[in-house]
Amino acid sequence: MRFEQSVEIDARQQRVWDVLTDLESWPRRIETVELVELLTPAPMAVGSRVRLRQPRLGEGTWEVTVWEPPAFFEFHQTTGGISTVAGHRVEVLGEARSRLSLTLDMRGLLVPIFGRIYRDLTNRYLTTEAQSLKRAAEAP
Repeated sequence: MRFEQSVEIDARQQRVWDVLTDLESWPRRIETVELVELLTPAPMAVGSRVRLRQPRLGEGTWEVTVWEPPAFFEFHQTTGGISTVAGHRVEVLGEARSRLSLTLDMRGLLVPIFGRIYRDLTNRYLTTEAQSLKRAAEAP
């Protein structure tokens, strides 16, 4: 099951990337994130691990599987028979405009059940996260 949310941002790609990849600031910037703890020392790279806690979703450990600055990163977690991949892409739209696209792919035998249960919440969280990162990237 795949979820996706995109938003256009009045900021350069590098600015959006810097805001997006400042993971430890997510709890201050995004109301759907309660905790981010880097389990691997900075800088972020493939293999880095992050503990992330979100309301109503609990806590999980995510591992970075793709790290391509300043355009894309992806991390992965497997828990309870469900494998989840979260993608974060920043595209250049113009001189000082970008598009942020957030994706969440869920795979596994239990996805048809849990995907339906969490569909609305997941869509709401992705929308909130995209809009929160947009506000942060457009702020002076």
